[in-house]
Amino acid sequence: MPRSLRIGFFLDGYTLKKVNDYYRNFHRFHSAIDFKSLRVWVEMQAIRYFEGENFRELEMESHYYHPYRNPHLNEVEREGTLRLEQQLIAAGYTVHFNKRPVFDDIGPNMSLMEDALLFAMYRKMDAIVLLSTQGEYAPLPDRLRLMGIPTLLLGWNFIYPKPKHNVHWKTDSYLRRTCAHYVAMEKVVDRGNSENASRGFFFQPARKT
Repeated sequence: MPRSLRIGFFLDGYTLKKVNDYYRNFHRFHSAIDFKSLRVWVEMQAIRYFEGENFRELEMESHYYHPYRNPHLNEVEREGTLRLEQQLIAAGYTVHFNKRPVFDDIGPNMSLMEDALLFAMYRKMDAIVLLSTQGEYAPLPDRLRLMGIPTLLLGWNFIYPKPKHNVHWKTDSYLRRTCAHYVAMEKVVDRGNSENASRGFFFQPARKT
């Protein structure tokens, strides 16, 4: 009897912070990722890449791995971090804060890799969708593959200017090679103009008064 297709969506907040900075400050859209629209789009891609005749519907867990420590445990409240947490929860994500000892020492939240393996093992995931560009996660798809679980990687390549040089932000090549599927997200979001993009992946840009 057909059963549900079980997907785990794991979002690297460090990568998304860089992506949002790029689209806000350097890209013609001047906007930011809409977490709810992104999750809906990921559901459609999961069906496209992984659904077979043995599945009747989709079940997806969405997890966001924040690059910052938990602001609830810090003496200095980070208003922006708390506001982002509220947006993510409203959009259907579970938020996982970083365990790094220094609040301002940001980087990939490595709990993502450990949790993805545990969720895949104990919650019996059929496939994993990973949004990241970071090579620190490169061992994850291979470990999942040994468990019979394929990975769809959502990555970004883009260039933006700095005062003395251009910054080339690229998805780690080894991470790409270890995944069963790869989607170049910069191409996906650039297919339309800024108006229809804002109704998809992006928030509506704020109007100037």
